[in-house]
Amino acid sequence: MNNLAAIILAAGKGTRMKSERAKVTLPLADKPMIQRVVDTALTAKCQKIYIVVGYMKNNVIAAVEDNAKIDFVEQKEQLGTGHAVMIAEPLITDPMQDVLILCGDVPLLSAKTLIQLYEEHKRSAAACSVLTAFLDDAGKYGRILRDATGKICAIKEYKDASEEQRNIKEWNTGIYCFMAGELFSALKKTSNHNQQGEYYLTDTIEILYQQGKNISNVVLEDLMEVSGVNSQEELAALEDIYLDRIRQKWLNSGVIIHNPHSVYIGEEVIIEPDVEIHQNTVIKGKSTLEKSCVIGPCSFLENSTVSTEAILQGHNILVNAIIPEHHILNFGSQIIEETHYE
Repeated sequence: MNNLAAIILAAGKGTRMKSERAKVTLPLADKPMIQRVVDTALTAKCQKIYIVVGYMKNNVIAAVEDNAKIDFVEQKEQLGTGHAVMIAEPLITDPMQDVLILCGDVPLLSAKTLIQLYEEHKRSAAACSVLTAFLDDAGKYGRILRDATGKICAIKEYKDASEEQRNIKEWNTGIYCFMAGELFSALKKTSNHNQQGEYYLTDTIEILYQQGKNISNVVLEDLMEVSGVNSQEELAALEDIYLDRIRQKWLNSGVIIHNPHSVYIGEEVIIEPDVEIHQNTVIKGKSTLEKSCVIGPCSFLENSTVSTEAILQGHNILVNAIIPEHHILNFGSQIIEETHYE
C-alpha cells in the first residue's frame, strides 16, 4: 500500500443541515465526520491525504487531528467534484501514484472496503476503479452504464440521465481509486455543459473508457458504509445505526445490557464477558469494563476502568478513574480525574 494517497472532498457548506457550521465538522458519535474519513484513510495505509477545504476552511482544518501525512488545499469556488479534485493536482507529482477519492460527509466507510477497492484496482491494472452498489430504486444517485460486453463505460448523473438509464439498479457511491496521471489527464477534458453547470468527476469515466483504458469496480454489500449526510435527521439516524452496531457487538460477546437503546457505548470502549450495564448509561473514551463488573443505571464513564466484579450502584460519574476489583461505589458517588490518561 506504499503508493496510495487519498483526496478527501470537504469544501461544501451542506445547506440542508440548517447549520452555520461546515457539515463535515459535525460529530457522529463524538467524532467529527471529517476525522472519521481521515482515520479510515490512515487505516487503509494511505501515505498522503489531501483534504480539499472551502466553506469555513479554518474550522474544517481545526477539526482534523494533526498528522504529517495530511495537507490541505483550498477550493475557493465550488464548481463541482471534478474541479475540487483538480485543485489537488499540484500536490500530486507522481503520475503513477494511486489516489482514492473520498467524501468528507460519508463517515462510516470502512478501511476494509477501501483496501478491497485498491487491491482490485491493482489486480486489474485499471485507470480507475469505482465502488458501486445495487438498489431496486437507486433514487437520485448516478447510474453505472455498461457496454455490450459488460464493461463500465460511463457514469450518468441522475439529473442528466434518460428514463431508461434511471431504471438501472447499479449506482455510483462516489468512492474511487484512480491512477493519478490518468485522473488529471481526463479531468482536463471535462466540461461543465450539464444540468448543474459543474465539472463532474464522473465524466472522467467515459473519457477513460473512450481512450481504451480499463475501468474496474467493486460492489459494496453494506450500504450503510456509503450513507452520506444531508440533514440533521440523516445524521442522527446514521449515528443511531452506528451505535446500535456497537451495542450488538457487545451483546453478542457475552455482555448484559438492559434497555440497550438507552445505553451509549463509544467505539474505543473495551468490555469483557459477563459485564452488566444498566439503562441510561454513557460509556465513552478509553474506558475498560473488566469481567463481571456491574454498571448501575444512569451512570457516566469516560476514560475510566471498572475492575473485575466491582459494582457501581448507579448515578455514578467516573472521569479518568480506576475502580479496584470487588469495590462497591455507592449510589451517586463521583470520581473525577483521579488518574490522568495520555
